Amino acid sequence: MASKLSLLDVLPRHERVDIGGDQKLDVFGISGEDIGRILDRWPDAFTQMAMSNSQPTQMDGGLLGALLAAGQRVSDGVSLLGNDEAESRARSLGVGDQMNILQAVGRCTFPEGVGPFLEALVLNSTLTEEAVQISVQVASKAQRTASPPTQKPSEQLNTHPSGN
Repeated sequence: MASKLSLLDVLPRHERVDIGGDQKLDVFGISGEDIGRILDRWPDAFTQMAMSNSQPTQMDGGLLGALLAAGQRVSDGVSLLGNDEAESRARSLGVGDQMNILQAVGRCTFPEGVGPFLEALVLNSTLTEEAVQISVQVASKAQRTASPPTQKPSEQLNTHPSGN
């Protein structure tokens, strides 16, 4: 019987990239949390990446540094995104090294390509929007058809006939 894996057993997807001479850099995929943090800083990040055709020279330098730093991990698994020194060093690498790292980050983040990821994202967004619309319709219909609760005889107020 095959053993079951847990998240604690799975190593993050990564590649080793040659960086000048004998140096090899471990490059990891970017997490959903880090993608969110990048989009907070650069709302047009996906547009920039698409328009750059993986050419670092066609991308905002700050975004490039952030992407490359997000593909790095410290010993506890946290990325270097937001680490000013790591992002600065990433921006100062040679363009060939930047391209190699960026491509490895892309392969590790989107193993099936960014196209299928974006298609799934749009599909999920559409399904979520439809679910919200249905929920709103159901809730508003329930509010319109709900009548006030009927009081039990013991809960009714004693009223005296007028004129007493």
